[in-house]
Amino acid sequence: MSSSPALLYATIFGNVTTIFQQMYANTNRYHEMLNNVRDFLKLYQVPTGLSERVMDYIVSTWSMSKGIDTEKVLSICPKDMRADICVHLNRKVFNEHPAFRLASDGCLRSLAVEFQTTHCAPGDLIFHAGESVDTLCFVVSGSLEVIQDDEVIAILGKGDVFGDVFWKETNLAHACANVRALTYCDLHVIRREALLKVLEFYTAFANSFSRNLILTCNLRKRLLRRRCDEDKQFLAGAQTWAVGF
Repeated sequence: MSSSPALLYATIFGNVTTIFQQMYANTNRYHEMLNNVRDFLKLYQVPTGLSERVMDYIVSTWSMSKGIDTEKVLSICPKDMRADICVHLNRKVFNEHPAFRLASDGCLRSLAVEFQTTHCAPGDLIFHAGESVDTLCFVVSGSLEVIQDDEVIAILGKGDVFGDVFWKETNLAHACANVRALTYCDLHVIRREALLKVLEFYTAFANSFSRNLILTCNLRKRLLRRRCDEDKQFLAGAQTWAVGF
């Protein structure tokens, strides 16, 4: 009987020791990574402004992921388990957007494994005007701005969707505006080829998806300056009315 408490204490001490060793290992790995990045920036004489953005991004990304490589973890899991994890990781997107409500479990699993999570830093350009739009982006957190002709024409936030309706168009579109992150953002994105492959197989879902997914910002279409001016006039009129009221 007397050996039981000793065994219990030894087990607890051993677990605590393992936890501390893991913490020290993670901390050392973090500082080693920072030093490598600093050496890289110094070696290639990266400008100060860009260097600061890189360092801020590294620190921000580590604070969220704790240095865990999601793709590496998923690659270890068998196919069925990987799909289950991916559905969980993309649950916010699937729950928030009506376009996914009629998707079967098999369809959601096929979609989930094709989604990628992108962490963006303030100032990062997600799309450049003139480049091909080959991804559909769902904003999970953060804020972004859409810039056309050096003018901000839209602000995007949680729940917004931007990209192109390439499931309705045959030709590849070119972005008519820049999309830039204003804050740290998390985007869940799926590439054109991957989405079309799933829609081609799940035809019933494809019809529902096409009807129900509404882009907050369709980068294929150029927003005319006249429309921008009309929106500004309407907003100014509404503000004047509110003050008078």
